[in-house]
Amino acid sequence: MLVAIDIAKVRNEVLIEAPGHKRRRRLLVLNTRAEHDHLIEVLQAYGRPVVRAFEATGNYHRPIAWRLG
Repeated sequence: MLVAIDIAKVRNEVLIEAPGHKRRRRLLVLNTRAEHDHLIEVLQAYGRPVVRAFEATGNYHRPIAWRLG
């Protein structure tokens, strides 16, 4: 499963592409712990290994990168 994250100061745009799914899923994730936890739950629900990529802006990618491991 591929996950692309466009990083910004306040919110991040997430695009999820999973094998077997015709459509990509888009999410807006605020830079809060609760929103990061929600993204992790969404990704875990797919039950697949995740390859993620960030378009980093300054240091704003650090919290979500740390949370995603």
